[in-house]
Amino acid sequence: MKTPSLLKKFALCMAFQAVALPAMAQDKPPEPQRSSRYASVVINAANGEVLYERNADKQLRPASTTKILTAYLTFEALQNGTLTLDQELTVSRRAAQQARTNLAMITPVTITDKKTGKRRTEHRQTIRSITVENALKGMLVHSANDAAVVLAEAIGGSVEGFADKMNATAARLGMTDTHFMNPNGMPHTQQYTTVSDMAKLSAAVIADFPDQYHFFGNRTFRYNGTNYRNYNNLLGSYDGVDGLKTGYIHTSGFNLSASAIRDGQRVIAVVFGADNPTQRKADMTILLDYGFAVLGKQPKPALPENNLPPDDSEDPEENTHEQHGSLRRGGVTGFGFSGHAASLAVSYQGAATYKTAENCQGYEARPLQISQAAPVPKGPEKDVPAPSEQPYFAPRMPGGRGRMG
Repeated sequence: MKTPSLLKKFALCMAFQAVALPAMAQDKPPEPQRSSRYASVVINAANGEVLYERNADKQLRPASTTKILTAYLTFEALQNGTLTLDQELTVSRRAAQQARTNLAMITPVTITDKKTGKRRTEHRQTIRSITVENALKGMLVHSANDAAVVLAEAIGGSVEGFADKMNATAARLGMTDTHFMNPNGMPHTQQYTTVSDMAKLSAAVIADFPDQYHFFGNRTFRYNGTNYRNYNNLLGSYDGVDGLKTGYIHTSGFNLSASAIRDGQRVIAVVFGADNPTQRKADMTILLDYGFAVLGKQPKPALPENNLPPDDSEDPEENTHEQHGSLRRGGVTGFGFSGHAASLAVSYQGAATYKTAENCQGYEARPLQISQAAPVPKGPEKDVPAPSEQPYFAPRMPGGRGRMG
């Protein structure tokens, strides 16, 4: 039997990749067990094609990923001239009083009574204005709830008026399973979205405001004498990740919308409901790897140098949780891809295995061990939980948008 020519081998490889890679995107690989509030999705940013999904249309709490839409409306105001980056915005009492995380616009002040000499501590608003640029950076780097309200009041006149604008914009962007009540993601029973809708929003930000998207990629921010670090710890640790937003409240778990670009192809992945930052980062890494494997692109650009200043803010948010968690190795099998020059083979436990002829350039699937972190001990949260217990996911609501309740 004659050996097939190199041209025939190349044709066979191309034919297989055209058939097998879409099939891989459709065949959901076996996954680690997650709570009922867990959902994830991966899309091709260029055309919105869903490369992978799990509970993509379940209505869940967005937490601080809400701030992606607040940023979208801020970029829109910058584009139409309603706001400018150097414009000073008034910080209302309502904004300054937002719970952590925040930019410490209200600080404790020690006062000495002139008559008695006794000292007492009062909390006073010490920051009464902030530029649009600093508010954006504070909101997207430090996830500052007060900065988000400052921007909302400047654009919408009030938090409620801004919520109307948020819902109108969400409807225009095709976010059909979403409703917002505030600009920062603080707990509210009538605030919900899906990972599918959050992926749509993330893609819209990147497509509609390419000149402002860099705000999501800032790794540090210094304000009022304090250094802040971005809680999206894939920035600088995953090749090609350049932005978007974390989120956490008690009822949502740990959320993240992240985007990465390689060789001109962009992938967006969203994870909602991870149990801790370590788990979220591991799952997001797998999902982005999977997305690039399906698209057939694996070049790795150089990572930025990790010479960031320390975060000396008083509420270091999710990093606190990550430091407390002790890692437990083994026991969870995920999915991942590695470049391989000799063959293309995709194999999952209990799933089909695809192979091509030898000497075909492609990818080889391999099991990926995910480190499970121990449950996060109770402590300061990124956003303060609601006073009363709320369900992990929101019941589906009938059509109408705008303010509710």
